[in-house]
Amino acid sequence: MPIPPSFLMAVAVAVLAIVSLPAEATIESTCAAVAARDGRVDIAFCARQFAAYHGAAEAGPWGLARTAALIGVNLGDDAAYDIGEGKVVRPPPAAGERGEAALHECARAYDAVGMAFAEAADELGARRYAEAEERFARVAALAQRCDGALAVGGDWMPPELARYSAECQQMAVIGIAITDLVK
Repeated sequence: MPIPPSFLMAVAVAVLAIVSLPAEATIESTCAAVAARDGRVDIAFCARQFAAYHGAAEAGPWGLARTAALIGVNLGDDAAYDIGEGKVVRPPPAAGERGEAALHECARAYDAVGMAFAEAADELGARRYAEAEERFARVAALAQRCDGALAVGGDWMPPELARYSAECQQMAVIGIAITDLVK
């Protein structure tokens, strides 16, 4: 019994429709895509940060851009908290009051970092991509404000703050790169 041509056509259309569906973005594929567009993106860091964040595995690029902002909020807030609670190596005695003032400036800077990331998340939620990128772009200068204060306050850099500085700046780069994919 021959197969009717209309049935074959229907099967061909169905197969074509399934094959042409956009592939779902994964954390790894999104991190690789943004690294290909921006050489500053550390793929391993990107994937590790998103993999540790609840719900990121199910998110598409827009959701990952927002997640990048929320991870940044956590990083900024953790840095400010760690400074305030004395979990960061204190300045050497030779730094005296300048060292303590530098740590105070760092706490303020990382509070502002967290706020910049929160504003980026809000802008992404409103689908205002250029404004979100501007908020992400503020992060580097804010983190570097802490780095500069430490240099003036005794030329020392606690390893915890070096890590927070690098991670916040990397998360901002990732947020901008993913936002570029979305817009």
